[in-house]
Amino acid sequence: MLSLFVIPIAHQATGVASSGSSFFAQPIDVILFEIFIWFGWIPIVITLGWGFAEMWLNDRRGKYSVKMKFTVLAIDVPSMTEQTPKAFENFFASLMATKSTITWKEKWMDGKLHPVFAFEIISTEGYIQFLVRTQTRFRDVIEAGVYANYPEAEISEVEDYAKKYPFEFPNDDYEMWGAEMKLDRDQIYPVRTHLDFEDRISQEIKDPLGVTLEQLAKMRAGEHFWIQILVQPSDSNWQKKSVKFVNKLYGVEEKAKKSFFLEALDSTVSWPAGLIQEAIGMDVSGLLGSKEQEKVEDQWKAFKVTIAQKEEAEAILRKASKIGLGCKIRVLYVARKNAFVKVERTGIVKGVLNQLTNLNLNKFTVHVPSVPKDDYFWMRWFYTTKQRRLMSAYQRRSWGVGADPFFLNVEELATIWHFPSITIKAPLVKKSESKRAEPPSGLPITYLEETLPGYVPPGMEPEPDRQAFPVMTETVSDEPLSQAMPHPHMPKKLEVDDEQATPSEDVPSNLPI
Repeated sequence: MLSLFVIPIAHQATGVASSGSSFFAQPIDVILFEIFIWFGWIPIVITLGWGFAEMWLNDRRGKYSVKMKFTVLAIDVPSMTEQTPKAFENFFASLMATKSTITWKEKWMDGKLHPVFAFEIISTEGYIQFLVRTQTRFRDVIEAGVYANYPEAEISEVEDYAKKYPFEFPNDDYEMWGAEMKLDRDQIYPVRTHLDFEDRISQEIKDPLGVTLEQLAKMRAGEHFWIQILVQPSDSNWQKKSVKFVNKLYGVEEKAKKSFFLEALDSTVSWPAGLIQEAIGMDVSGLLGSKEQEKVEDQWKAFKVTIAQKEEAEAILRKASKIGLGCKIRVLYVARKNAFVKVERTGIVKGVLNQLTNLNLNKFTVHVPSVPKDDYFWMRWFYTTKQRRLMSAYQRRSWGVGADPFFLNVEELATIWHFPSITIKAPLVKKSESKRAEPPSGLPITYLEETLPGYVPPGMEPEPDRQAFPVMTETVSDEPLSQAMPHPHMPKKLEVDDEQATPSEDVPSNLPI
């Protein structure tokens, strides 16, 4: 009975095969044209749809960013701190509290983004300052994180220094050069951190930031050097990639889950494949794509791992075990034209993070498309364009312009941006000049409206003037006299009649002492 259904289906499949052979018997240009007519519109529509979606999303995000209010905080580092960079691991981990779940409406209609923080180290003619640019609503988060680890630090709000300089080039007064940084290998590979700079015998950490600060202190009059690290709390999908890589290295293969579309396609193909197999006696499921190929697993692969691969896997897992945040790094050298020395400062820009290089794992390199170059004549055509783009992205703390963001964990971030320890003798780092202390717990609190006459708290209306109530006293004439109410703690004035006053040896009983 089954053969009655199988035979017609087999004949139909044979007809399809014959029509397919006739299709491929046509000239190649006709075949390509027909394929383009039937299927060529699909990638075009997908590309155009993706492009319009990105344009819409960028427009929404731009309008959302304009509404945000930002604050630039200048931090005077403690002069005698003995804290290690590990203190800033807790600080960067606390930034994850600013991340919130973004709904579809908030993303595509409102353009909402996760907050972006800018941690910067600038040198103004050799004068070094640590700065943080944050949304105003997250200012308390930044200050609390700094004071928790460095109680003696001083934080003050300042103007945005970057907006004082032009972003249009060529410029009559200023010249600039710089680059964006990226990781040389995949972001799952870590760079050297402050733990790698610790001496195993003396347990002393050679601060990796010392070299950078010494280079920044070499800036002369009219020269400015800026380092910008953008940080955004993000998801932890990169950590799953790290675990998957290590499992594959040790021979643990993870089976990929099929999507609903692929499962539906397999079930659709498997049924006619079974009928054709009954009709012609040959298994065609592999030709139709429904049969999975079994992979032969190497049971001894874990024992073939070399020492270098083992150390690599341990480093990758160590990075994935800590909180990671999205990052972008920009380095700029800005100077007046009479003080601009690109030849001397190029090495500092490119090698500002070279001390974090690990040849077996990862390192920071220059993102070549972002660098203004003038080696050949065609590069000079785009030299000023790249200058404007780089300067504008730095001033706006742009997250979308330039190199793609990459992930660094809190240990790597704390290595790049932290306060110098007492061992660093860079003389021009702005340091706090006083100590910060808490008031006594039992100190009475007096509000301003009780101490300052005429003070009105914000959001409240001033009260009408209160008039003193007159106190009636004895009258000498027909008109009553009024005098101010005496203070309850003040002694009363002793009234004595001059005519009846006589010297007495006894002390009056009501004499105030």
